[in-house]
Amino acid sequence: MNSRPAGTGPAKVAPGVDLAEGVRDRSGYLEPLESVRGIAIVLVFLFHAWGISGRRLTGEPAPGLSFIIAGNTGVTLFFVLSGFLLALPWLKYQYQPVRPRPSVTRYLKARALRILPLYYSALLLAWLATGNTATIAQAAAFQFVGFSVFPYSTVWWTLATEMQFYLLLPLLVSLWLLGRGGRLLCAALLLGWLYAYATLVLLAEPGSGQHSFVLTKSVFARLPAFLLGIAAAAFYLRASRWQPVVLQTAAWRHGGALLLLATLVLLERVLAHVVLMGDQQAELHWHIHHTWEAALWALFILCLLLCRTPASGLLINRGLALTGKLSYSLYLIHVPVLFYLLYPQRERLAAQDLQSAWWLYAVTAAALVLSLLLSWLSYSVIEKPFLQLKRRISL
Repeated sequence: MNSRPAGTGPAKVAPGVDLAEGVRDRSGYLEPLESVRGIAIVLVFLFHAWGISGRRLTGEPAPGLSFIIAGNTGVTLFFVLSGFLLALPWLKYQYQPVRPRPSVTRYLKARALRILPLYYSALLLAWLATGNTATIAQAAAFQFVGFSVFPYSTVWWTLATEMQFYLLLPLLVSLWLLGRGGRLLCAALLLGWLYAYATLVLLAEPGSGQHSFVLTKSVFARLPAFLLGIAAAAFYLRASRWQPVVLQTAAWRHGGALLLLATLVLLERVLAHVVLMGDQQAELHWHIHHTWEAALWALFILCLLLCRTPASGLLINRGLALTGKLSYSLYLIHVPVLFYLLYPQRERLAAQDLQSAWWLYAVTAAALVLSLLLSWLSYSVIEKPFLQLKRRISL
């Protein structure tokens, strides 16, 4: 297993940064998932860098380039991670009834301490910069505001979707844990949602405007990613019992390496198709691609957790783990930084010069460094104190 053994102490990766800060159950802390968060935010960062720079693809994307042009798949990965991590305490309780049942009240308090302080700080900054009181008030209530406060609000919609899932999860798990009757009711609700999702999103004539934006980006249409994360967590808990016999064998490691490679190749093919269709057209005409992405990301997570592959060091390392720990601040900060650094350069260049790579690489690298520094400051001043409060809340 790649998780840090219990009792080894916190993992310090930078001054004042403990990877396990805010984790309420350190004995079950899965350190590799910080690197997965790092991968997710790097993909989102590169996606926005590509878009803001104004570069356009001619022809099919080169192998691997789809991970940048369609790097908003990192958001899907974040959703899968949320489903995985937030369902774990309830799944552990189901498999080990001697454990105390997780408290919904304490769960909601922990979520509030994790999400609200930094989010409302970002809203305050955007309000001071724009004076758009009405839209900021909508965003404060986790309503979809799209690009109304650009460049600050570009990523806010995902926080609304996450919040919807945070409220939905206790309902689903509470029903599931009631026994056979509760599970039947839970299954009926999920089947009803699946019918509505297929009817209103997958099979319906594509809509337009804000209604389509809200419908396709809310938890209603992105629920498969969260559910696949929950399913991956359930599989992980069951598979962990095989560790002494199976998970340390050479055959398992080599098989895991091949499976990880196949997963990334298939994911690249899905993203390449999205790139060729165009993001808007894929959203309207092939929305199920988010489910394929989520399924492959869930498999990716399981490969990293259950298999010590030769590529583990490339995907699980302290650099990515630190980036993952700062990912929430980085997520809210990076678009304004990219915009104010990249867009002026883009405006000065003639159209034919936009395809020149050197300036894009240089300014993007500077934006990444600046974003990381600001994220470390944001983490230290805003996130960390509330994470320490969150850690004191028992499960």
